[in-house]
Amino acid sequence: MSTGSYNFDLLNDPVFQAERLRQQAEAVRSIEAGILRSAGIQSGHDVLELGCGPGFVSDLLAELASEGSLSVVEPSATLLAQVANNVRNKPAGGLYPIQAFGDNLPVPDDSIDFSYARFVLQHIPQPGTVISEIYRTMRSGGHFCAVDSDDGLVVFYPEEPRVTQLLRTAQTMQAEKGGDRFIGRKLQSMMIKAGFANVKSRILALTSSELPFDVLFNILLGYKASLLGDAIDIKQLFDDLSQEVMGGRQLIAGGVFIVTGEKS
Repeated sequence: MSTGSYNFDLLNDPVFQAERLRQQAEAVRSIEAGILRSAGIQSGHDVLELGCGPGFVSDLLAELASEGSLSVVEPSATLLAQVANNVRNKPAGGLYPIQAFGDNLPVPDDSIDFSYARFVLQHIPQPGTVISEIYRTMRSGGHFCAVDSDDGLVVFYPEEPRVTQLLRTAQTMQAEKGGDRFIGRKLQSMMIKAGFANVKSRILALTSSELPFDVLFNILLGYKASLLGDAIDIKQLFDDLSQEVMGGRQLIAGGVFIVTGEKS
């Protein structure tokens, strides 16, 4: 399997992207903890995180499953090597880094209580296959939570032509690499097809009135900007939008789909 539309080792700005991931995780940590608790994570669970990156969210999962175990899956050896340092308190049952792709997990059948995929499935050429593989690894009664993007939820008002160009170009480029900027709306049907029961979807919306501008900007446009490289002056766009948002003249909003299901 390929890394699809996200290959950290090939990004033209890996330092910025790593900082973007850290900032994003910290900014929404309390919100994300609420999402995970609502999705069913418990302190004694054996947890699987798909696409853990450098481990910023792994730290939260380890905290919430402190009496269980945490298996973190990531194809990039560069990122996987950083996880141990970024998980401050290892769960009692152990932290297990696994270098693998999501369509072929070296994880036994019926061994996981809770699985989490956060902004991962949008990058994968065959997300349905990966969801089926997650289903295989889960115990009866286990819970799966997927959080992902859908560009149909992105709002800039008044419209900013540079943002519109960036979004459209990034959508095309990501699709060419096997990704899908509109996967959020599709996750429910994918999870039902894989066999999950009691599948539910909800949307979490965030606006420039709720999050610091730099955090929201990087969540909505940071990765997309890395796809375009020098095709757009991202610093100038950031500075211009920052002034407009601070002056109350620009509203920025974005949403994510939160989709949960159970293995019966």
